[in-house]
Amino acid sequence: MSELAAATLDARTCTQCAGAIDSYETRTVDQRPLCTRCADALAAALAAEKRLDGRLPMALAAGLTGAMLGAGIWAAVAVFARREVGVVALLVGWLAGAGVKRGAGKARGTFLQLGAAALSLVGLVTAKYFTFAHFFAEKVRIEQGISLGPFDPSILAAFPVAFHATFSIFDVLWALLAARAAWKGPAPSKVSLQRT
Repeated sequence: MSELAAATLDARTCTQCAGAIDSYETRTVDQRPLCTRCADALAAALAAEKRLDGRLPMALAAGLTGAMLGAGIWAAVAVFARREVGVVALLVGWLAGAGVKRGAGKARGTFLQLGAAALSLVGLVTAKYFTFAHFFAEKVRIEQGISLGPFDPSILAAFPVAFHATFSIFDVLWALLAARAAWKGPAPSKVSLQRT
């Protein structure tokens, strides 16, 4: 078969379902032709991404759950390694973004992405707090023989000072990477449906 004949055949075939395309159908996605059924399904999916339909609280709750799960993993790794392992921040961000995406159902968009990024930062600060609380309580137990819980007033009072004293450019780097990982979770589709 000649290249011209093959190109003509391909132009008349839906790139999604391989079904035939009628001559009056002129919809494409990324310059690939679609049949009416596939184009309508894509249009419906893209429209669903724009509707939150009251799912924002569920999306944020699921994102917070993901961020807290990531924070727990970060703190556990830091306690066992006896140092922070920055790459775990990517997991915190990814879990926050995945939680928002799951909680939002089919909805996607910038507002959800902002929420996911903010929740990833909440997760990172929470991880730093629990890591600090563990080592602070351990030091007090060794030096003074006193057991402290994670929310002891002395730990709560000492954390902001310690956070500020130990904050570095690497914290900024890992926070940005975590927020980027979270941002990708509820990102809208990058395809658009055109009429030609």
